[in-house]
Amino acid sequence: MTWTAQQVTALAPDAASLAAARKLHGRWGSTGCCDTALWGLCKGSGAKPYQTIVDLSGPAYKCSCPSRKFPCKHALSLLLTWSDGMVPEAAAPAEYAAEWLGTRAQRETRSVAAQQKTPSAAAAAQRRDRVAAGLADLDVWLCDQVRTGLAQADRSFDSFESVAARMVDAQASGVASALRQLPRNVVGREDWPTILLREYARLHLLATAHRRLDDLEPALAASVRTHIGYPVTAESVRDEPAVRDQWMVLGLRITEEERLYARRVWARGRTSGRWALILDHSFGTPAFPAEMPVPGSMVEAELHFYPSAAPLRALWGERHGVPEPLPRSFATAPEVSGAQPGGIAAALTTHARALGADPWLRSWPVLLADVVPVVSGDAWSVVDREGSALPLARPARQPWQLMSLSGGHPVTVVGEWTADGLVPVSAWAGGEMAAIDAEAIGGSRAQADELASVALLGTARRGFDPATLPEPVAEAAGRLHGDPALILLEAAALRDVFARGAVLPGTGEPPEPAAADQRPVLPAPAAARLVRLLSEG
Repeated sequence: MTWTAQQVTALAPDAASLAAARKLHGRWGSTGCCDTALWGLCKGSGAKPYQTIVDLSGPAYKCSCPSRKFPCKHALSLLLTWSDGMVPEAAAPAEYAAEWLGTRAQRETRSVAAQQKTPSAAAAAQRRDRVAAGLADLDVWLCDQVRTGLAQADRSFDSFESVAARMVDAQASGVASALRQLPRNVVGREDWPTILLREYARLHLLATAHRRLDDLEPALAASVRTHIGYPVTAESVRDEPAVRDQWMVLGLRITEEERLYARRVWARGRTSGRWALILDHSFGTPAFPAEMPVPGSMVEAELHFYPSAAPLRALWGERHGVPEPLPRSFATAPEVSGAQPGGIAAALTTHARALGADPWLRSWPVLLADVVPVVSGDAWSVVDREGSALPLARPARQPWQLMSLSGGHPVTVVGEWTADGLVPVSAWAGGEMAAIDAEAIGGSRAQADELASVALLGTARRGFDPATLPEPVAEAAGRLHGDPALILLEAAALRDVFARGAVLPGTGEPPEPAAADQRPVLPAPAAARLVRLLSEG
Protein backbone atom coordinates (compact mmCIF):
# COMPACT_ATOMS: atom_id res chain seq x y z
CA MET A 1 0.00 0.00 0.00
CA THR A 2 1.19 3.51 -0.81
CA TRP A 3 2.37 5.59 2.14
CA THR A 4 0.66 8.85 2.97
CA ALA A 5 2.42 12.20 2.76
CA GLN A 6 2.30 12.36 6.59
CA GLN A 7 4.21 9.09 6.85
CA VAL A 8 6.86 10.33 4.45
CA THR A 9 7.12 13.64 6.30
CA ALA A 10 7.81 11.78 9.55
CA LEU A 11 10.98 10.31 7.98
CA ALA A 12 12.58 13.69 7.26
CA PRO A 13 15.75 14.22 9.34
CA ASP A 14 14.94 17.94 9.61
CA ALA A 15 12.62 20.62 8.26
CA ALA A 16 15.22 21.88 5.77
CA SER A 17 15.48 18.47 4.10
CA LEU A 18 11.70 18.25 3.78
CA ALA A 19 11.45 21.74 2.28
CA ALA A 20 14.25 20.94 -0.18
CA ALA A 21 12.53 17.68 -1.13
CA ARG A 22 9.29 19.46 -1.98
CA LYS A 23 11.16 21.83 -4.28
CA LEU A 24 12.31 18.87 -6.38
CA HIS A 25 8.77 18.16 -7.50
CA GLY A 26 8.66 17.86 -11.29
CA ARG A 27 12.37 17.06 -11.71
CA TRP A 28 11.92 13.29 -11.81
CA GLY A 29 12.29 10.99 -14.76
CA SER A 30 12.42 7.24 -15.39
CA THR A 31 10.68 6.53 -12.10
CA GLY A 32 9.20 3.16 -11.26
CA CYS A 33 8.06 0.88 -8.46
CA CYS A 34 8.12 -2.89 -8.20
CA ASP A 35 7.23 -4.87 -5.10
CA THR A 36 8.98 -2.98 -2.28
CA ALA A 37 11.39 -0.98 -4.48
CA LEU A 38 11.17 2.61 -5.76
CA TRP A 39 13.67 4.24 -8.09
CA GLY A 40 14.07 7.30 -10.25
CA LEU A 41 16.42 9.83 -11.81
CA CYS A 42 16.37 13.37 -10.41
CA LYS A 43 17.77 16.23 -12.49
CA GLY A 44 20.29 18.28 -10.56
CA SER A 45 22.72 21.07 -11.37
CA GLY A 46 25.11 18.68 -13.14
CA ALA A 47 24.78 16.92 -16.45
CA LYS A 48 24.20 13.52 -14.84
CA PRO A 49 20.99 13.04 -12.89
CA TYR A 50 21.05 11.57 -9.38
CA GLN A 51 20.11 7.91 -9.12
CA THR A 52 17.80 7.39 -6.14
CA ILE A 53 16.51 4.07 -4.80
CA VAL A 54 14.27 3.28 -1.84
CA ASP A 55 13.72 -0.19 -0.40
CA LEU A 56 10.35 0.10 1.34
CA SER A 57 10.87 -3.09 3.34
CA GLY A 58 13.41 -1.33 5.57
CA PRO A 59 13.01 1.34 4.64
CA ALA A 60 16.53 1.83 3.28
CA TYR A 61 17.86 4.43 0.88
CA LYS A 62 20.54 4.79 -1.76
CA CYS A 63 21.32 7.95 -3.70
CA SER A 64 24.26 9.04 -5.82
CA CYS A 65 24.14 12.55 -4.31
CA PRO A 66 26.86 13.57 -1.77
CA SER A 67 24.42 14.25 1.08
CA ARG A 68 25.19 12.68 4.47
CA LYS A 69 21.58 12.84 5.61
CA PHE A 70 19.40 9.74 5.60
CA PRO A 71 17.03 9.90 3.91
CA CYS A 72 18.39 12.65 1.68
CA LYS A 73 16.16 15.21 -0.01
CA HIS A 74 16.07 13.12 -3.21
CA ALA A 75 14.81 10.01 -1.40
CA LEU A 76 12.19 12.11 0.41
CA SER A 77 11.11 13.72 -2.86
CA LEU A 78 10.82 10.33 -4.56
CA LEU A 79 8.66 9.05 -1.69
CA LEU A 80 6.46 12.15 -1.84
CA THR A 81 6.06 11.70 -5.59
CA TRP A 82 5.10 8.06 -5.02
CA SER A 83 2.61 9.04 -2.30
CA ASP A 84 1.00 11.41 -4.84
CA GLY A 85 0.42 8.40 -7.14
CA MET A 86 2.87 9.70 -9.75
CA VAL A 87 5.28 6.72 -9.85
CA PRO A 88 4.22 4.02 -12.33
CA GLU A 89 4.34 0.29 -11.70
CA ALA A 90 7.10 -1.64 -13.49
CA ALA A 91 7.73 -5.30 -14.20
CA ALA A 92 11.28 -5.18 -12.81
CA PRO A 93 13.61 -2.63 -11.20
CA ALA A 94 15.95 -0.53 -13.31
CA GLU A 95 19.43 -1.99 -13.70
CA TYR A 96 21.12 0.33 -11.19
CA ALA A 97 18.31 -0.29 -8.67
CA ALA A 98 18.43 -4.07 -9.15
CA GLU A 99 22.20 -4.04 -8.58
CA TRP A 100 21.91 -2.20 -5.25
CA LEU A 101 18.94 -4.28 -4.10
CA GLY A 102 20.85 -7.48 -4.89
CA THR A 103 23.94 -6.32 -3.00
CA ARG A 104 21.78 -5.32 -0.07
CA ALA A 105 20.02 -8.71 -0.01
CA GLN A 106 23.37 -10.53 -0.04
CA ARG A 107 24.66 -8.38 2.80
CA GLU A 108 21.60 -9.16 4.90
CA THR A 109 21.85 -12.92 4.34
CA ARG A 110 25.46 -13.03 5.52
CA SER A 111 25.54 -13.76 9.24
CA VAL A 112 28.83 -12.28 10.31
CA ALA A 113 29.07 -12.18 14.10
CA ALA A 114 30.61 -8.95 15.34
CA GLN A 115 33.59 -9.63 17.55
CA GLN A 116 33.13 -7.20 20.41
CA LYS A 117 36.02 -6.96 22.79
CA THR A 118 34.79 -7.73 26.29
CA PRO A 119 36.40 -5.60 29.01
CA SER A 120 38.54 -7.59 31.40
CA ALA A 121 37.39 -8.14 34.97
CA ALA A 122 40.18 -5.86 36.19
CA ALA A 123 39.09 -3.03 33.87
CA ALA A 124 35.45 -3.41 34.96
CA ALA A 125 36.45 -3.32 38.64
CA GLN A 126 38.61 -0.24 38.03
CA ARG A 127 35.71 1.56 36.36
CA ARG A 128 33.34 0.70 39.19
CA ASP A 129 35.83 2.04 41.77
CA ARG A 130 36.17 5.25 39.79
CA VAL A 131 32.38 5.66 39.55
CA ALA A 132 31.99 4.94 43.28
CA ALA A 133 34.56 7.60 44.16
CA GLY A 134 32.90 10.15 41.91
CA LEU A 135 29.43 9.47 43.32
CA ALA A 136 30.78 9.75 46.87
CA ASP A 137 32.08 13.23 46.05
CA LEU A 138 28.74 14.09 44.44
CA ASP A 139 26.85 13.00 47.55
CA VAL A 140 28.98 15.31 49.69
CA TRP A 141 28.23 18.19 47.31
CA LEU A 142 24.49 17.45 47.35
CA CYS A 143 24.39 17.46 51.15
CA ASP A 144 26.31 20.74 51.24
CA GLN A 145 23.75 22.31 48.88
CA VAL A 146 20.75 21.55 51.13
CA ARG A 147 22.69 22.10 54.37
CA THR A 148 23.67 25.68 53.50
CA GLY A 149 20.43 26.38 51.60
CA LEU A 150 19.42 26.49 47.94
CA ALA A 151 18.70 30.22 48.18
CA GLN A 152 22.37 31.10 48.48
CA ALA A 153 23.84 28.27 46.39
CA ASP A 154 25.48 29.01 43.05
CA ARG A 155 22.96 27.94 40.39
CA SER A 156 24.90 29.19 37.37
CA PHE A 157 25.65 27.07 34.33
CA ASP A 158 29.36 27.17 35.18
CA SER A 159 28.72 25.79 38.65
CA PHE A 160 26.77 22.79 37.39
CA GLU A 161 29.21 22.27 34.52
CA SER A 162 32.07 22.04 37.00
CA VAL A 163 30.36 19.24 38.93
CA ALA A 164 29.29 17.53 35.68
CA ALA A 165 32.91 17.56 34.42
CA ARG A 166 33.96 15.73 37.59
CA MET A 167 31.30 13.08 36.86
CA VAL A 168 32.64 12.70 33.31
CA ASP A 169 36.10 12.08 34.78
CA ALA A 170 34.48 9.48 37.06
CA GLN A 171 32.93 7.79 33.99
CA ALA A 172 29.40 8.51 35.21
CA SER A 173 28.13 10.07 31.97
CA GLY A 174 24.43 9.64 32.82
CA VAL A 175 24.86 11.61 36.04
CA ALA A 176 26.84 14.28 34.18
CA SER A 177 24.03 14.67 31.64
CA ALA A 178 21.44 15.06 34.41
CA LEU A 179 23.54 17.77 36.08
CA ARG A 180 23.93 19.69 32.83
CA GLN A 181 20.16 19.74 32.37
CA LEU A 182 19.52 21.24 35.81
CA PRO A 183 20.12 24.94 35.07
CA ARG A 184 17.90 24.68 31.96
CA ASN A 185 15.15 22.99 33.96
CA VAL A 186 14.98 25.56 36.74
CA VAL A 187 15.48 28.84 34.86
CA GLY A 188 12.24 30.80 34.70
CA ARG A 189 10.25 28.37 36.85
CA GLU A 190 8.45 29.67 39.91
CA ASP A 191 8.70 26.25 41.53
CA TRP A 192 12.48 25.96 41.05
CA PRO A 193 13.25 25.08 44.73
CA THR A 194 10.92 22.06 44.53
CA ILE A 195 12.34 21.00 41.16
CA LEU A 196 15.96 21.40 42.28
CA LEU A 197 15.36 19.46 45.50
CA ARG A 198 13.63 16.72 43.49
CA GLU A 199 16.62 16.36 41.17
CA TYR A 200 19.13 16.43 44.04
CA ALA A 201 17.13 13.73 45.83
CA ARG A 202 17.08 11.64 42.66
CA LEU A 203 20.88 11.85 42.35
CA HIS A 204 21.35 11.03 46.04
CA LEU A 205 19.13 7.97 45.64
CA LEU A 206 21.20 6.90 42.64
CA ALA A 207 24.48 7.28 44.55
CA THR A 208 23.04 5.31 47.46
CA ALA A 209 21.85 2.53 45.14
CA HIS A 210 25.30 2.28 43.57
CA ARG A 211 26.87 1.71 46.99
CA ARG A 212 24.48 -1.23 47.46
CA LEU A 213 24.71 -2.49 43.89
CA ASP A 214 25.60 -6.05 44.86
CA ASP A 215 22.57 -6.29 47.18
CA LEU A 216 20.03 -5.23 44.52
CA GLU A 217 17.95 -7.50 42.31
CA PRO A 218 19.72 -7.97 38.94
CA ALA A 219 17.06 -6.03 37.00
CA LEU A 220 17.18 -3.06 39.40
CA ALA A 221 20.98 -3.14 39.42
CA ALA A 222 20.89 -2.96 35.61
CA SER A 223 18.65 0.12 35.84
CA VAL A 224 21.05 1.78 38.27
CA ARG A 225 24.00 1.15 35.97
CA THR A 226 22.06 2.52 32.99
CA HIS A 227 21.05 5.74 34.77
CA ILE A 228 24.63 6.26 35.96
CA GLY A 229 26.01 5.76 32.47
CA TYR A 230 27.66 2.34 32.37
CA PRO A 231 27.96 1.24 28.72
CA VAL A 232 25.84 -1.61 27.36
CA THR A 233 26.89 -3.25 24.09
CA ALA A 234 24.36 -4.01 21.38
CA GLU A 235 25.64 -7.60 21.31
CA SER A 236 24.79 -8.11 24.98
CA VAL A 237 21.32 -6.67 24.43
CA ARG A 238 20.70 -9.03 21.53
CA ASP A 239 21.61 -11.89 23.84
CA GLU A 240 18.46 -11.01 25.82
CA PRO A 241 15.33 -13.10 25.01
CA ALA A 242 13.51 -11.80 21.93
CA VAL A 243 9.92 -10.56 22.14
CA ARG A 244 8.07 -11.33 18.92
CA ASP A 245 4.94 -9.35 18.09
CA GLN A 246 3.34 -7.17 15.45
CA TRP A 247 5.07 -3.95 16.45
CA MET A 248 3.06 -0.82 15.67
CA VAL A 249 5.27 2.25 15.13
CA LEU A 250 3.25 5.00 16.81
CA GLY A 251 5.53 7.99 17.06
CA LEU A 252 8.87 9.50 16.10
CA ARG A 253 10.68 12.56 17.36
CA ILE A 254 14.13 13.96 16.49
CA THR A 255 15.83 16.38 18.88
CA GLU A 256 19.19 18.12 18.81
CA GLU A 257 21.39 19.46 21.58
CA GLU A 258 24.90 20.76 21.00
CA ARG A 259 25.08 18.95 17.62
CA LEU A 260 24.07 15.62 19.15
CA TYR A 261 20.92 14.41 17.40
CA ALA A 262 18.61 11.89 19.06
CA ARG A 263 15.85 9.96 17.32
CA ARG A 264 13.18 8.39 19.52
CA VAL A 265 10.74 5.94 18.00
CA TRP A 266 7.88 4.53 20.08
CA ALA A 267 6.46 1.12 19.18
CA ARG A 268 3.77 -0.98 20.82
CA GLY A 269 3.07 -4.67 20.50
CA ARG A 270 -0.33 -5.25 18.93
CA THR A 271 -0.85 -8.50 20.86
CA SER A 272 1.16 -7.96 24.04
CA GLY A 273 0.39 -4.25 24.48
CA ARG A 274 4.05 -3.85 25.47
CA TRP A 275 5.86 -0.57 24.83
CA ALA A 276 9.28 -0.27 23.23
CA LEU A 277 11.51 2.76 22.67
CA ILE A 278 14.12 2.58 19.92
CA LEU A 279 16.71 5.28 20.56
CA ASP A 280 19.47 6.28 18.12
CA HIS A 281 22.09 9.02 18.35
CA SER A 282 24.12 10.79 15.68
CA PHE A 283 26.69 13.55 16.13
CA GLY A 284 26.97 16.44 13.69
CA THR A 285 24.19 15.42 11.32
CA PRO A 286 20.95 13.46 11.75
CA ALA A 287 22.40 10.40 9.98
CA PHE A 288 20.47 7.69 11.78
CA PRO A 289 20.23 4.00 10.82
CA ALA A 290 17.96 3.99 7.79
CA GLU A 291 16.04 0.78 8.39
CA MET A 292 13.30 2.10 10.63
CA PRO A 293 9.62 1.46 9.78
CA VAL A 294 7.73 4.69 9.26
CA PRO A 295 5.27 5.90 11.93
CA GLY A 296 1.82 4.59 11.17
CA SER A 297 3.15 1.23 9.99
CA MET A 298 3.35 -2.20 11.58
CA VAL A 299 5.87 -5.01 11.20
CA GLU A 300 6.08 -8.47 12.69
CA ALA A 301 9.50 -8.62 14.27
CA GLU A 302 11.53 -9.55 17.30
CA LEU A 303 12.73 -6.90 19.74
CA HIS A 304 15.47 -7.28 22.32
CA PHE A 305 15.03 -5.13 25.43
CA TYR A 306 17.83 -3.56 27.41
CA PRO A 307 18.09 -5.11 30.90
CA SER A 308 16.06 -2.95 33.30
CA ALA A 309 13.62 -3.12 36.17
CA ALA A 310 11.10 -1.46 33.83
CA PRO A 311 12.24 -2.55 30.34
CA LEU A 312 11.46 0.01 27.64
CA ARG A 313 14.46 0.71 25.41
CA ALA A 314 14.95 -1.98 22.78
CA LEU A 315 16.83 -2.98 19.63
CA TRP A 316 15.37 -4.50 16.49
CA GLY A 317 16.03 -8.19 16.01
CA GLU A 318 14.90 -10.50 13.24
CA ARG A 319 11.99 -9.35 11.10
CA HIS A 320 9.33 -11.72 9.83
CA GLY A 321 7.87 -9.74 6.96
CA VAL A 322 7.82 -6.21 5.59
CA PRO A 323 6.19 -3.15 7.19
CA GLU A 324 2.56 -2.56 6.32
CA PRO A 325 0.19 0.29 7.17
CA LEU A 326 -1.72 0.08 10.43
CA PRO A 327 -5.29 -1.11 9.98
CA ARG A 328 -7.86 1.67 9.86
CA SER A 329 -9.46 0.02 12.88
CA PHE A 330 -6.58 1.45 14.92
CA ALA A 331 -8.10 4.92 14.69
CA THR A 332 -11.76 3.91 14.74
CA ALA A 333 -11.52 1.10 17.34
CA PRO A 334 -8.02 1.24 18.85
CA GLU A 335 -9.00 -1.01 21.74
CA VAL A 336 -8.71 -3.95 19.33
CA SER A 337 -5.26 -2.83 18.22
CA GLY A 338 -3.41 -2.77 21.53
CA ALA A 339 -4.69 0.56 22.88
CA GLN A 340 -4.64 1.26 26.59
CA PRO A 341 -7.73 -0.45 28.05
CA GLY A 342 -9.43 1.68 30.66
CA GLY A 343 -8.27 5.03 29.32
CA ILE A 344 -6.49 7.65 31.42
CA ALA A 345 -6.86 5.90 34.78
CA ALA A 346 -5.29 2.71 33.41
CA ALA A 347 -2.44 4.67 31.81
CA LEU A 348 -1.60 6.28 35.16
CA THR A 349 -1.71 2.88 36.87
CA THR A 350 0.73 1.45 34.31
CA HIS A 351 3.05 4.42 34.85
CA ALA A 352 2.89 3.97 38.63
CA ARG A 353 3.89 0.31 38.29
CA ALA A 354 6.84 1.22 36.06
CA LEU A 355 7.91 3.95 38.49
CA GLY A 356 7.67 1.54 41.39
CA ALA A 357 10.07 -0.78 39.58
CA ASP A 358 12.47 1.99 38.49
CA PRO A 359 12.17 5.17 40.63
CA TRP A 360 14.53 7.09 38.30
CA LEU A 361 12.18 6.99 35.31
CA ARG A 362 11.45 10.43 33.89
CA SER A 363 8.66 9.45 31.49
CA TRP A 364 6.54 6.56 30.31
CA PRO A 365 4.62 6.22 27.01
CA VAL A 366 0.83 6.21 26.96
CA LEU A 367 -1.75 5.43 24.27
CA LEU A 368 -5.06 7.14 24.93
CA ALA A 369 -8.08 6.26 22.82
CA ASP A 370 -11.11 8.55 22.38
CA VAL A 371 -9.77 11.64 24.15
CA VAL A 372 -10.69 15.23 23.39
CA PRO A 373 -8.18 18.09 23.79
CA VAL A 374 -9.46 20.93 25.99
CA VAL A 375 -7.93 24.37 26.52
CA SER A 376 -8.70 26.77 29.35
CA GLY A 377 -6.56 29.88 29.24
CA ASP A 378 -2.98 28.64 29.00
CA ALA A 379 -3.79 25.24 30.50
CA TRP A 380 -4.27 22.28 28.16
CA SER A 381 -5.58 18.81 28.93
CA VAL A 382 -7.13 15.77 27.29
CA VAL A 383 -10.44 14.35 28.53
CA ASP A 384 -11.66 10.79 27.93
CA ARG A 385 -15.19 9.45 27.57
CA GLU A 386 -15.50 8.94 31.37
CA GLY A 387 -14.70 12.59 32.03
CA SER A 388 -11.19 11.85 33.36
CA ALA A 389 -8.66 14.53 32.46
CA LEU A 390 -4.89 14.51 32.06
CA PRO A 391 -2.96 17.82 31.96
CA LEU A 392 -0.50 18.57 29.19
CA ALA A 393 3.00 19.74 30.07
CA ARG A 394 3.53 23.42 29.32
CA PRO A 395 4.62 23.43 25.65
CA ALA A 396 7.05 25.77 23.92
CA ARG A 397 4.11 26.79 21.73
CA GLN A 398 0.42 26.08 22.07
CA PRO A 399 -0.57 22.73 20.49
CA TRP A 400 -3.37 24.10 18.33
CA GLN A 401 -2.57 21.38 15.81
CA LEU A 402 -3.97 18.83 18.25
CA MET A 403 -7.13 20.88 18.64
CA SER A 404 -7.56 21.25 14.88
CA LEU A 405 -7.24 17.49 14.38
CA SER A 406 -9.96 16.90 16.94
CA GLY A 407 -12.44 19.71 16.33
CA GLY A 408 -14.07 18.64 19.58
CA HIS A 409 -14.33 15.02 18.44
CA PRO A 410 -12.42 12.14 20.08
CA VAL A 411 -8.96 11.31 18.75
CA THR A 412 -6.32 8.76 19.67
CA VAL A 413 -3.21 10.32 21.23
CA VAL A 414 0.24 8.85 21.81
CA GLY A 415 2.49 10.69 24.23
CA GLU A 416 4.80 10.54 27.22
CA TRP A 417 3.56 11.02 30.76
CA THR A 418 6.11 13.07 32.73
CA ALA A 419 6.31 14.84 36.08
CA ASP A 420 5.17 18.01 34.29
CA GLY A 421 2.25 16.43 32.45
CA LEU A 422 1.50 14.75 29.14
CA VAL A 423 3.77 15.47 26.17
CA PRO A 424 1.88 14.54 22.95
CA VAL A 425 3.92 12.78 20.24
CA SER A 426 1.31 11.87 17.62
CA ALA A 427 -2.43 11.69 17.10
CA TRP A 428 -4.85 9.77 14.90
CA ALA A 429 -7.89 11.37 13.35
CA GLY A 430 -9.87 10.36 10.29
CA GLY A 431 -7.85 7.17 9.95
CA GLU A 432 -4.54 9.03 9.51
CA MET A 433 -1.64 9.78 11.81
CA ALA A 434 -0.14 13.23 12.38
CA ALA A 435 3.02 14.05 14.30
CA ILE A 436 2.42 16.61 17.07
CA ASP A 437 5.08 19.28 17.53
CA ALA A 438 4.71 19.82 21.28
CA GLU A 439 8.14 20.35 22.80
CA ALA A 440 7.67 20.64 26.54
CA ILE A 441 9.40 23.40 28.51
CA GLY A 442 8.11 22.34 31.91
CA GLY A 443 5.43 23.93 33.98
CA SER A 444 4.47 24.91 37.48
CA ARG A 445 2.68 21.74 38.50
CA ALA A 446 5.02 21.08 41.45
CA GLN A 447 3.61 22.61 44.61
CA ALA A 448 5.83 24.25 47.21
CA ASP A 449 5.92 22.22 50.43
CA GLU A 450 7.67 21.92 53.75
CA LEU A 451 10.68 20.09 52.30
CA ALA A 452 11.32 22.72 49.63
CA SER A 453 11.08 25.50 52.23
CA VAL A 454 13.64 23.74 54.46
CA ALA A 455 15.98 23.14 51.50
CA LEU A 456 15.67 26.79 50.48
CA LEU A 457 16.87 28.01 53.89
CA GLY A 458 19.16 25.06 54.61
CA THR A 459 19.03 22.29 57.22
CA ALA A 460 21.66 24.17 59.21
CA ARG A 461 19.01 26.82 59.92
CA ARG A 462 15.75 24.91 59.92
CA GLY A 463 14.50 21.39 60.51
CA PHE A 464 11.36 19.72 59.24
CA ASP A 465 8.60 17.62 60.72
CA PRO A 466 8.00 14.34 58.83
CA ALA A 467 4.37 14.44 60.00
CA THR A 468 3.71 17.18 57.42
CA LEU A 469 4.32 14.68 54.60
CA PRO A 470 1.69 12.32 53.14
CA GLU A 471 1.05 9.44 55.54
CA PRO A 472 2.97 6.66 53.70
CA VAL A 473 5.96 8.99 53.20
CA ALA A 474 5.81 10.29 56.77
CA GLU A 475 5.90 6.75 58.14
CA ALA A 476 9.05 5.90 56.17
CA ALA A 477 10.71 9.28 56.76
CA GLY A 478 10.12 8.98 60.50
CA ARG A 479 12.53 6.03 60.58
CA LEU A 480 15.41 8.05 59.08
CA HIS A 481 18.28 9.07 61.37
CA GLY A 482 21.62 10.82 61.00
CA ASP A 483 22.72 13.95 59.16
CA PRO A 484 19.70 16.28 58.70
CA ALA A 485 20.84 17.04 55.14
CA LEU A 486 20.85 13.34 54.26
CA ILE A 487 17.48 12.85 55.91
CA LEU A 488 16.03 15.74 53.89
CA LEU A 489 17.32 14.30 50.59
CA GLU A 490 15.99 10.83 51.38
CA ALA A 491 12.61 12.18 52.50
CA ALA A 492 12.45 14.25 49.29
CA ALA A 493 13.19 11.12 47.21
CA LEU A 494 10.40 9.24 48.99
CA ARG A 495 7.97 12.11 48.56
CA ASP A 496 8.81 12.56 44.86
CA VAL A 497 8.27 8.91 43.91
CA PHE A 498 5.06 8.80 45.95
CA ALA A 499 3.73 12.02 44.39
CA ARG A 500 4.45 10.94 40.82
CA GLY A 501 3.12 7.43 41.31
CA ALA A 502 -0.02 8.54 43.16
CA VAL A 503 -1.30 10.99 40.52
CA LEU A 504 -5.04 10.63 40.04
CA PRO A 505 -6.97 11.74 36.96
CA GLY A 506 -8.57 15.15 37.08
CA THR A 507 -11.99 15.90 35.71
CA GLY A 508 -12.92 17.80 32.60
CA GLU A 509 -15.76 18.66 30.30
CA PRO A 510 -15.15 18.22 26.56
CA PRO A 511 -16.25 21.14 24.36
CA GLU A 512 -19.12 20.87 21.96
CA PRO A 513 -17.83 19.14 18.82
CA ALA A 514 -17.60 21.12 15.63
CA ALA A 515 -20.50 20.73 13.23
CA ALA A 516 -20.05 18.10 10.55
CA ASP A 517 -18.55 19.48 7.35
CA GLN A 518 -20.72 18.34 4.44
CA ARG A 519 -18.23 19.39 1.80
CA PRO A 520 -16.42 16.56 -0.05
CA VAL A 521 -13.03 15.56 1.33
CA LEU A 522 -10.08 16.88 -0.65
CA PRO A 523 -8.41 13.98 -2.53
CA ALA A 524 -5.03 13.00 -1.06
CA PRO A 525 -2.95 14.03 -4.12
CA ALA A 526 -4.64 17.45 -4.20
CA ALA A 527 -4.11 17.85 -0.46
CA ALA A 528 -0.42 17.01 -0.86
CA ARG A 529 -0.08 19.62 -3.63
CA LEU A 530 -1.83 22.20 -1.45
CA VAL A 531 0.57 21.51 1.40
CA ARG A 532 3.47 21.86 -1.01
CA LEU A 533 2.16 25.18 -2.34
CA LEU A 534 1.66 26.56 1.15
CA SER A 535 5.06 25.41 2.38
CA GLU A 536 6.93 26.72 -0.64
CA GLY A 537 5.00 29.95 -1.00
